[in-house]
Amino acid sequence: MNNYYFGIIAEYIISFLYAMKCYSILERRYKNYLGEIDIICVRGNTLVFLEVKARSSRIDDILCTPNQQRRIKNAATLFVQKNPIYKDFDLRFDLAIFRPFKWPQIIENAW
Repeated sequence: MNNYYFGIIAEYIISFLYAMKCYSILERRYKNYLGEIDIICVRGNTLVFLEVKARSSRIDDILCTPNQQRRIKNAATLFVQKNPIYKDFDLRFDLAIFRPFKWPQIIENAW
């Protein structure tokens, strides 16, 4: 299976896990001119921007570089500006690491 489809499958599995934890999925694969966010979801007064990293090997490389984090934060800021209903919500940036045959590792407040 090529890496692109593996990543898509990982995003849908992580979306399902967050939905099972009573999060409402607002967007998947959200893009704007500042960056891309894999999943945007909300629960209560918390808006979560989620980066999903699918890894087919056991080797850990850099999961989310400072440059990627900055682009995700900028895209999140623009999302909130375009959706003022969320302006008073708490923002959280999570990182989900997906590997085959292992339970996904989710790091809340990753940055």
